Amino acid sequence: MSIPLYADRRSRRLLVVACATLVAGCTEPRRPDQSRTAPSPQPEARIELSDSVAAPGTEIDVTVRVVGARLASMTGRLSYDSSGLRFVREDASTDGATRVVNPQPGLIRFAAIAPAGFADGRVYTLRFAVTRSSGLRTFQLSTDEAHSTSQSNLVPALTRKP
Repeated sequence: MSIPLYADRRSRRLLVVACATLVAGCTEPRRPDQSRTAPSPQPEARIELSDSVAAPGTEIDVTVRVVGARLASMTGRLSYDSSGLRFVREDASTDGATRVVNPQPGLIRFAAIAPAGFADGRVYTLRFAVTRSSGLRTFQLSTDEAHSTSQSNLVPALTRKP
């Protein structure tokens, strides 16, 4: 029995395609896949203004917030230009945290503690009256102490961003 020449070429092609498919489909990784955890966000202390272009005669809310870590306690200072802004009051919060504020012209010292953590990272919200719009650019946050719910010191990791 003789096999036609074209059938032999056809069989070889099919055999080559089948082998190539097997080789490509059966490759094992050379090293096991390592599950990579997503990098945790860097803790960051923020100053958030309710209106960054407020006109003189209006009031704004300034929120101190920490993101990237479950914050349990913080003490710090918020400085500002007292010729352009006037502290009005601290905002009442219903989150169960304990807060203390010591306002002086140009400097607000504050402390806040929530053993279970601040749910949205909001440490404090303070109200200011705007006397000059240029005063809105003068807020500066200094963190004296900050601890997470796992009791780790967050001060070295915090980045301050207006």
